Amino acid sequence: MKALDISVLAILLMASSCKEDKLPHPRPDNLAEEIENIFQPMVDNKTTVGVAVGIIKPGGERKTFFFGEKEKNLGEKPNENTLFEIGSITKTMTATVLAHMVINHEVSLDNAVEDFVPEIKNFPDFNGEKITFKHLANHTSSLPRLPDNLTDGDFDKNQPYLNYTKEMMFDFLNGYTLPRPIGSEEEYSNLATGLLGYTLAKIKGQRLETLFQQIIFDGVDMANACTIIPSSHTNIAQPYDENRKAVQIWDMSETTLGAGGVKATIGDMMAYLEANLRLENSDLRDAIAFTHQNTQTLNEPFGIGLAWNTIYKAEDRTTLTWHNGGTAGSVSVIGFVKELDLGFVLLFNTEIVERTGEDLIELRKGIEVIELMKKY
Repeated sequence: MKALDISVLAILLMASSCKEDKLPHPRPDNLAEEIENIFQPMVDNKTTVGVAVGIIKPGGERKTFFFGEKEKNLGEKPNENTLFEIGSITKTMTATVLAHMVINHEVSLDNAVEDFVPEIKNFPDFNGEKITFKHLANHTSSLPRLPDNLTDGDFDKNQPYLNYTKEMMFDFLNGYTLPRPIGSEEEYSNLATGLLGYTLAKIKGQRLETLFQQIIFDGVDMANACTIIPSSHTNIAQPYDENRKAVQIWDMSETTLGAGGVKATIGDMMAYLEANLRLENSDLRDAIAFTHQNTQTLNEPFGIGLAWNTIYKAEDRTTLTWHNGGTAGSVSVIGFVKELDLGFVLLFNTEIVERTGEDLIELRKGIEVIELMKKY
């Protein structure tokens, strides 16, 4: 859930710099070797302990590549069934649950969220304007990135989101004053997406993890995806902080799960990527397509759908649709270009030290993979 806000300048620089980045070795003709030339140096330079790479080529061919180790000094690469934290990519799944419920007429994007959580007596508004489900999903609610009472109560720095209760969320929202008109500006908000997931689950009368399982994991055939890793699953990518120190995998409460609580394998994420890129799943295709529709135009050429970010490239009239994620010890990114019928997923088990608000290295590497695949 450390997915970072992107400045327009930073994205432009990343998009243009991909062609100029020099790889450490001469480019071979083999795709696997070219992928290795992008990611093996990240392992060699101790940027990451391990990484799983998945791509979908035009026509639907899937390929996966693995570098480094799933746990330091064990000499074992991650594989197709190694679980990683995917962090804020979870937000796209929460948005898909919302879209599924909209299509089934259980809720509308324009419904005021406060109508469904009457426990919040003074739900924030702006001069009478109400926060809707769309505002929560596209980060224009004017709610902050994090609530200022997150560290109250039973706060655990190793599990910063686990003990944030609904009562704490209600208390924060009851006393919060929105700083700007709703819908006027994007402000990336874990709080907003956490509230979205909580409210959708409340409407359905089910736990959000159950909705994830029934709607997303079963609907897209993500066989190993979960929110709490079962004790029987031992093939896990150990997460590491920026100093390469082992850290805990994050667990989430009912108010934070929707913002970043899913764990998945590269196999799971390839299934999810294909469902979004090719829209082949009959049960979810309409809901998935709905999440891709632009709901807010930022500074051109950037936009946002329901959770998904977009970058429009005028030169070839293509759009990169993407989302990234990060926890205390994991970084991830997923992206696809429908017009070119190709996409990628990158899962790192390390909080990358170079990753700042001015350079999302995971997105830059993903764009590099897109440019590479255009050759094949």
